[in-house]
Amino acid sequence: PSRFYIAKFEEWGWPGDRFVYIPNFVDGDDIQPEYRPGTSFVYFGRLSNEKGLETLIRASVSARADQQIVGTGPQEARLKELATQLDARVEFPGYVSGEPLFDRLRAARAIVLPSEWYENYPMSALEALACGTPVIGADIGGIPEIVRDGETGLLFEPGNADQLASKIEFLLDNREESVRMGRAGRARIEQLNGHASHYAA
Repeated sequence: PSRFYIAKFEEWGWPGDRFVYIPNFVDGDDIQPEYRPGTSFVYFGRLSNEKGLETLIRASVSARADQQIVGTGPQEARLKELATQLDARVEFPGYVSGEPLFDRLRAARAIVLPSEWYENYPMSALEALACGTPVIGADIGGIPEIVRDGETGLLFEPGNADQLASKIEFLLDNREESVRMGRAGRARIEQLNGHASHYAA
């Protein structure tokens, strides 16, 4: 689903003509945007070391931002301990799915994907943009194929808590930019990542 991984497979010696690029998709008819961002930032997914969540908590503290970390996983206890140590404004609601999850995404100022490994073409970014919410994503793997810096969200260097904090602060200070990027992200989903374009590929 990502051009990044096709390039990686070629780098690892596989012939490029054996691969076809077909990106993941979401059904925009099932996910409606609202463009009424709140002030909190949301991560949702597996709570594991490669997802960069310690970096996210430290960045949230620096930016004095409210953060929701939605999901479960092997790093959950460590992350809660770190949040307590740093007096971070972090909520851990556990596993959430379906409309309750989309409600959280629509109400967020932005979704944060702080991964520190090669993501392929993450559905979490597509679902966030379908909700009309911009994404602050690590500039790694297939994430920048979805998150267009300054257009549908913001990119930062993986593992760089200070740089991530500056992106969070920017959107905290510029609500209208969050709305603009959210609208652009939704339009991009409808154009490039809907079911019609997926099946046509």
